[in-house]
Amino acid sequence: MKKQMIFLVLLFFQAVLYAQPRFDSSIFKPLKPKLTEQLQIVYNAKGRDLEFSDAIHATFYLFEDFEWKQLNLPMEKNTVGIWTVMAPVKSSTAFIAVKFFQGEFDHPDAMDNNQNRGYAVAVTDANGKPVAGAYLGEAAFQVPTIAGGGIFSYYSSQPPALPAAYLKGLAEKEFALSGKQYLRYFQSFMNLQKFALEGAFPAYAKKLINDELKHKDISDQNLNQLYSFASVRLQDKALTQLIEQRVNTDFPTGATARFIAYSNTMGSSPNKGEVIASYEHFLRRFPVQEWRQHPNGQGFIYYAVYRGLGSAYFESKQLDKFAKLYDDIDFRTGNELMRWNIMRAYMFKMVGKDSLYQVSEAILPKLIARKGDNSYQEDFDRQTQADSNVVKNLDDRLFTHISLLNDLKKYQEARKYFLLLSEDGKYNNAELNEINLQVLEGLGDDKQILPLLEMSARYNAMTPRMFDKLKAIYLKGHDGDEAAYQTYLAGLKSNEEKAAIQAYVDHNWVNHPMPDFRLETAEGLFITPEDWKDKIVVVDFWATWCRPCIMAFPGMQLLVDKYAQDKHVAIYMLGTMQTGNYKDKSVNYVRGEGFRFNLLHDSVNPKTNEQDLVFKQLVPLFGDSSIPRKIIVKNGRVRYCSGGYSGSPSKLMDELSLAIEILKNEK
Repeated sequence: MKKQMIFLVLLFFQAVLYAQPRFDSSIFKPLKPKLTEQLQIVYNAKGRDLEFSDAIHATFYLFEDFEWKQLNLPMEKNTVGIWTVMAPVKSSTAFIAVKFFQGEFDHPDAMDNNQNRGYAVAVTDANGKPVAGAYLGEAAFQVPTIAGGGIFSYYSSQPPALPAAYLKGLAEKEFALSGKQYLRYFQSFMNLQKFALEGAFPAYAKKLINDELKHKDISDQNLNQLYSFASVRLQDKALTQLIEQRVNTDFPTGATARFIAYSNTMGSSPNKGEVIASYEHFLRRFPVQEWRQHPNGQGFIYYAVYRGLGSAYFESKQLDKFAKLYDDIDFRTGNELMRWNIMRAYMFKMVGKDSLYQVSEAILPKLIARKGDNSYQEDFDRQTQADSNVVKNLDDRLFTHISLLNDLKKYQEARKYFLLLSEDGKYNNAELNEINLQVLEGLGDDKQILPLLEMSARYNAMTPRMFDKLKAIYLKGHDGDEAAYQTYLAGLKSNEEKAAIQAYVDHNWVNHPMPDFRLETAEGLFITPEDWKDKIVVVDFWATWCRPCIMAFPGMQLLVDKYAQDKHVAIYMLGTMQTGNYKDKSVNYVRGEGFRFNLLHDSVNPKTNEQDLVFKQLVPLFGDSSIPRKIIVKNGRVRYCSGGYSGSPSKLMDELSLAIEILKNEK
């Protein structure tokens, strides 16, 4: 019996010790800081990872208004080697944590957070009593998932779990201290209770919410908290419906009712009629014009509703209703609707071009008129970023519309929209420059063709036909002087563009062994590494299903033509990761489009039966399995590697040409 008592006492003593905060408060002066006092951090780095640091910063994690906030401050070293800094304390500060580091905050050279246990202290009021939020802050500091936010960055790894009894004590103390304020930090408080109560939590939460609903003066904002928790966290349908009834009775046009109505829309239904009816009902009940008079954080609802409704109209061919939406929507929403529906329908030929033109012509002026409405502002940290995003997106939408007008030979209208492009948008897209050339030719406006070609060359966004056109114009006016043309062409490119190409090539040098191979040609012959001996070989990995690969073909054709007579350079298009009768598909597509390529087929991997043997062996070099992917091989080693496609045939040719010439000139 005596041994059992000793064991129980020891067990109790161990539990009491374990149910204490892990963090150290000794670096704070005074040890129990008050809101009315200055708080100093006194840090002795001796024996720690920062002992020999010559510059230490302190990162403060401040639990204010039941949320974590962050602040970095430099520390000062006194004559005896102690580092100090004053900590900011506001009337709303309840808990303070700090860690120390040298170097950059995101990538410190060294740091000290008390071996992941933490340095922290709770704040008291003038009478020495804990401030509202102090106990929640103590729990949230040691269990980051309770309040989330920036506190996760405090730790280098997930802290170990805390005893439920300790957390339960903190929850009870916070509830007694803050009273009904818990609705201000409801999610965090309930997270704490879940850790504390474990299996008993659902019953506790349900009772708490039911008790709260008995109060007559509960606000719309608090009902929103309760609704979100009951529907998402508890997934209690009966309780959720009870809250929903209260919301619709007390605040039928409020923010919570709006959110509930949005949650009940039928956007995921496969029946387009149901989707349309539910979204139209929502907008009748909660018109966007009324929301704009008193906007809150629910703009995302209207963005989602109009996107869903617009797509449903478009897919069900109700194009008049689709266009009518542009009377109400902002630039951000209208841009996305046009991108997803108009551009996609044009690319994949989902709607007849005449019909597509009618709706595109109806909505584009309305979209342009709203470009200054700042609807992208919340998506970016700086106004300049938001403005730049608007310009880029509007250029893309104009590109689609101009392409459509060109196809329909509406050249005069197309030319009008060209003038609305940004300065960069007018010339930095080779495909659009080619369309502009076609428009000018269609209008018979020969005077504008040469300036267009010269500006396109300056931006290095030229297609093969544009090069042919520019060369023909120049030679006609200069007695067929080929040498002078090459000098003229080189002089058109800006120094900035040349420097950008050089920097890009410099970034993509590698030195990796080329795997052994035996690759089949379009003619049914085979090549091996021996065939590439003493040559510089460009290999373009592509597939018939890869749109960027196909878009890069004109640039690769420019490269092939440039080195057609160079016996020391070989260029191959290597089809990979294709299915079915991939050999015929590849050959027929390339020849059908008129490209003059040396084609190769990747070998089939005997282990997986996939057509990717050579490509997959190079994935460790590439870092991913995406295509298009260009490599340049010399003496059995991959020396250059680049992925993706910039959109400019001439830029692709210049990039690979520069890399080829550098390799040719190696000693």
